[in-house]
Amino acid sequence: MKKRMSALLLALFLMLSSAAPALADGFDREVLSGVVYIQEDVYLEGEYLGSWRGTAFFVGEQGEDPQYLVTNHHVIEHFLATGGGQGQSRLYVVYEQNDYEEAFLVDYSADMDLAVLKLDQPTDKRIALPLEIPAQDLVGSNVYAVGYPSVADNAVNALASFRTEDATVTTGSVSRLLTESGTGRRVLQLDVSIQGGNSGGPLVTEDGTVVGINTFGVTITSYDQSGQVTSADSMKYALNVEELIPLLDKNGVPYQLGKNSFPLLAVILGVVVVAVIVAAAVLVGRSRRTQPAAARAKARPAPQPAPQPQANPILRSLSAQHGGATVSVAGQQGVLVGRDGSVCGIVFKEGTPGVSARHCSVVWDGRTGEFLLTDLKSTYGTFLATGQKLTPGVACRLKAGDTFYLGEQSNALRVELG
Repeated sequence: MKKRMSALLLALFLMLSSAAPALADGFDREVLSGVVYIQEDVYLEGEYLGSWRGTAFFVGEQGEDPQYLVTNHHVIEHFLATGGGQGQSRLYVVYEQNDYEEAFLVDYSADMDLAVLKLDQPTDKRIALPLEIPAQDLVGSNVYAVGYPSVADNAVNALASFRTEDATVTTGSVSRLLTESGTGRRVLQLDVSIQGGNSGGPLVTEDGTVVGINTFGVTITSYDQSGQVTSADSMKYALNVEELIPLLDKNGVPYQLGKNSFPLLAVILGVVVVAVIVAAAVLVGRSRRTQPAAARAKARPAPQPAPQPQANPILRSLSAQHGGATVSVAGQQGVLVGRDGSVCGIVFKEGTPGVSARHCSVVWDGRTGEFLLTDLKSTYGTFLATGQKLTPGVACRLKAGDTFYLGEQSNALRVELG
């Protein structure tokens, strides 16, 4: 018994020693245990259209197994456009390779670009992250964006198992707190690197509290008279967590504001006590949980692997106001087109006749070498070059060189392979 206790104390000492550098570098690594990779497998009329990815994080009472998670609305927009839970498309939370479970929609706000999901049962594979409403004194402070950006695996195939260790952490500071013109959304302007798959992930402070939801980036590009790029400034934004609170309250979703802090001695003693209890609970509960979990894994349909782009697909605007500007469509989430500069890859000027705020989306299907054009219930419609009007929410396949237009023929675009 004494030998076992000595071994346990030694293990705890090593654990605490190894934790010290993680705390010293400014980032609370416990945050990684609250973040998860999320995937939507999209089907339309029995046909598999592809998989799109993003990041989500769990909310709930501290110390309890979480059941609810938060992400961006645009991370699950293809799931919603194809019928949501009433269709064949599905949402999955992926813990590790071959370890996943279905997630279900609780509520969403397209205007705020927020979505709340839930699991069938609370999970012990992740923890809930505390929330904190940012104050003005946060400006200039270090913050960290955590997630599973698509560039990580598209570039070097590094994202192998979707574990907490596979999440990336980028750091920077808050430039300012502001209210977005037109939408009224409260956002945080950042100098933190945010890539496509980061969408829906948490923006956290050094103490591990969530102050924002990583949402979008805007690139302001200038052109000369010949259509050549002269400058491009990129700004990143996270949705202020204050916009999330009403959606959680509306649906009775539990969460915690602020992070408890205790004296160091109390923390160490607490760790010792908890470690002993957890070790005993794990030994007793492991045999009880293993078989049901395995049975559930066999019963679930396997999510489709996310398609990898095999070419350099681009979308080119033929409108006079863009001077031949192009945008890459290689990312898993594709490109939105419209007047909303906060989310659209090609942005039409306010007041452009025939163009809605979020008019349509263009996605690259690497399996077939085709583009998927979907009208997002626009006011004026999306049309092929032949004049055929697309059915809202139904993807239309295009080949490189095909053109289409938004509302009026002067708002034309072309899909190409670079």
